[in-house]
Amino acid sequence: MARLSLQARQTTGLVMTGALQQAIGLLQLSNQELLSELTLLAESNPLLIVSRPEPDTAPPDETAPDWRDGDLPRDFDPEASGMGGESWEDEPLLRHGAYDSEDASHHEPMAPLPTRLDQFLSQIRLCFETMQEQAIALALVEALDDSGRLETPVAELATALRASPSLIEAVRETMLFFEPVGCFALSLAECLASQFRARNRYDPAVATLLDHLDWLARGEHDRLRKACALDTQDYAELLQELRACEPRPGAVLAAAEAEAEPDLFITLAPTGPLVSLNPATWPRLAIDETLYRRLLSGRDDARRYAQEKQGEATALLRAVEQRARSLMLICLEIARVQTGYLSEGVAALKPLTLSQIAEKTGLHESTVSRVTATRLVGTPRGVLSLRSFFSTGLGEEGEQTSADSIKARIKQIIADEKPDSILSDDAVTQRLQEAGLGIQRRTVAKYREALGIAGSAQRRRDHKLKAHLAGAARG
Repeated sequence: MARLSLQARQTTGLVMTGALQQAIGLLQLSNQELLSELTLLAESNPLLIVSRPEPDTAPPDETAPDWRDGDLPRDFDPEASGMGGESWEDEPLLRHGAYDSEDASHHEPMAPLPTRLDQFLSQIRLCFETMQEQAIALALVEALDDSGRLETPVAELATALRASPSLIEAVRETMLFFEPVGCFALSLAECLASQFRARNRYDPAVATLLDHLDWLARGEHDRLRKACALDTQDYAELLQELRACEPRPGAVLAAAEAEAEPDLFITLAPTGPLVSLNPATWPRLAIDETLYRRLLSGRDDARRYAQEKQGEATALLRAVEQRARSLMLICLEIARVQTGYLSEGVAALKPLTLSQIAEKTGLHESTVSRVTATRLVGTPRGVLSLRSFFSTGLGEEGEQTSADSIKARIKQIIADEKPDSILSDDAVTQRLQEAGLGIQRRTVAKYREALGIAGSAQRRRDHKLKAHLAGAARG
């Protein structure tokens, strides 16, 4: 029979403190998410004052301070940063100090941007009276893909909503004519048909055209024109109307949404790139020193409470400052590597990986990954994701070219081709090789497809269609 016994064992391991876990969590948040998180934390800590960012979205000019390596710590160290030790380099990036507790500068987070649902809500309320119909309509909005088509079959929606397929279909057919017209279609033909119906232009010729879009894709115009029973002039006009339709009406909704505010700005100066935080999205965090002193002068339990909350507030403030420093340091190194990309465009994008930035900054690769995951940066080329600065490389080590740069060259080569001389993938490959890029045909084909560019045969048919329409219009 086995005996039970107690044994003492001593092991070593790494344990993350609560403060360190909180600091790592803050790294992954965007500035807008940080404001919401700080606001929630302030509700449980009366010593914290969180203020809305300054309403100034203008990027810094070239006279702004130039952040250099010496201004920023090399890595996040809880002991060196003051979370477990004594020292902290007091060069605050945030506005903090003695604020009175009655200060009126405490604000709630900004309202979220309007969603796609907001675009349809008023139309749903106007067209549907019953709660069941409105619930079905909301479910259809949730089922839309980026192009405005339905991703979920009607039968599956009927099961999930416990409604009859006929009722769901009736609601969907009404919503086909919501603005923008053509959303909620199950196919491209139905999407285009609803747009013709909205213009009162749906007739047998249009129906025949939409039933044979595959003929149009193959360039079989004579066959399609005869099936539509149209002469050359009427057929050309019908194709013009078709080209005026929107095959992806849902994309209009995405384009209408307000552009997200960047977390940082990068500007190019004669001395090199400059990096600064965006004051319009950076929340201000403060410790209410007046309230803290009042609590310290009270009873013992009030003093203990004040000391506890003051310690939490100080740790949070330092974590937010360290987050800003890590973000600035990483962004600065990225800007130094990709200065050509910022000034000349994607054709000058250099190969860059997370590990390379981690090595240059002295930060851990996981820290770089967290910081760059969702950050947006305002640049001379518009608002970009920090991840867009990273690209794999092709070629020999030391002479690599970024994959995105090669894609840009492929796109430009095809854009410059002449209608009577359409380039095959072999011809594009040869031009790139003549420019010194060691690339194979299969890679060119893969990049071309990733760019959404049709093959040479389809492009040739498209050019013939354009020539046909131009000739008919002149006639």
